[in-house]
Amino acid sequence: MTFNIALVGCGGMGRRHAHGYIELRKYFDTVSMSAVCDMHEDVASAVAGEIGAATGISPEIYTDFDDMLSSCDLDGVAIVTSTPMHHRFAVKAMEAGLHVITEKPMGLTLKACRQMRDVSIGTGKVLAVAENYRRDPMNRLTKELIRNGAIGVPYFAMDIGVGSSNGAVMHSTVWRAKKEQAGGMPLDAGVHNADMLLYLMGPVDSVFAETSIFEPHRTLLSMNQVAPGLAAMYDHRREEGYSTGDEVEQTAVDTAFGVIRFRSGAIGQLVMTDTSHGQSLGVSTISGSKGTLYRPQSRSGQSPRIVTDDGNEVTGDALLDLVPEFVLDKTTSVLWDGVRRISSYDMNFRLIDSKILAYEYMDMVQAAESGGQPEVGPEEGMEALALAYALLESGVKGEPVNVKDITDGSISSYQDEIDNQMGI
Repeated sequence: MTFNIALVGCGGMGRRHAHGYIELRKYFDTVSMSAVCDMHEDVASAVAGEIGAATGISPEIYTDFDDMLSSCDLDGVAIVTSTPMHHRFAVKAMEAGLHVITEKPMGLTLKACRQMRDVSIGTGKVLAVAENYRRDPMNRLTKELIRNGAIGVPYFAMDIGVGSSNGAVMHSTVWRAKKEQAGGMPLDAGVHNADMLLYLMGPVDSVFAETSIFEPHRTLLSMNQVAPGLAAMYDHRREEGYSTGDEVEQTAVDTAFGVIRFRSGAIGQLVMTDTSHGQSLGVSTISGSKGTLYRPQSRSGQSPRIVTDDGNEVTGDALLDLVPEFVLDKTTSVLWDGVRRISSYDMNFRLIDSKILAYEYMDMVQAAESGGQPEVGPEEGMEALALAYALLESGVKGEPVNVKDITDGSISSYQDEIDNQMGI
């Protein structure tokens, strides 16, 4: 049986999803991308053309979501729009009887996410979140090393992402500068880091953070200037009302320094900013009673490494000796050409990205067909977003916040303005 899916949103990330689907078709023929939808017909046509050229089957092209739902025979949709549309399209799709996978963050705010979760429960339809870092085989290995006691009892984690956008709009995308559209590096990018901390360290109880908008005036530059490595994937998209060189007001928080208390008793530090001029620093470590684990950059293929308390370093295949039962799941193994145990791999970013996205599609489809839950469903998606928003809510309150209060809506000062403006 073929699972028919539509791609909704054909911008930069939509194009990456299309490449994920193309990669998926090399190994599995049970999923068909039957339609693509974007408000700009030329953008949708560009992505549909790539799919057709690679697979021999061109999807139907739509510019109106409701029209697509009423006229196209679908089993599910992949929502890859800007964040404000995630909950609107997801709710409509599930109420129309379709399963959903949506890009991160799951929704615009936690209130939007609760609506999505409730509709998923009420309709019985799968709601999956395309959170990709944890699907990297190196992060699978990292989790198993921690679970198996390779560094003993985890004491603390540091996740520091300090860099500079050189006064430009993040990813050359105006909505990423806007508070009401869930913009800002600590939220839009930080939800990735939040999900990884939860994946590796377990649930979080509380967060205390300081936040700021250090650079409220940004310039809209081209992707070739701000992210040349991704530019080829984004050169077809359009954003109404803005041109290269425009000055853009940054209303979303651009800097957050947070301290986390995990439910286990461990402590974490999460730092995110794109205003660090002259210094770029990336630290991802977990320290425990027997040593420190250094996490490689996600989607790099590089091996984790452990430095033990006696100064010895363990990396590469020697790590596999510490986790004799570690194997990749069947779907990941197929996508990684049959490898079951792996400590590093050599692929370019676009291929890695495509394989991980292919995995996400299969995970959603398998959940839909089995009646089970995807790996990252509503609860996981909400937990990651709540941790990211906890930084911002704590920054507003000037005191620690409990993450469960963010999840259930008891604390929502930062989000209230967004909810009111977007009519949630």
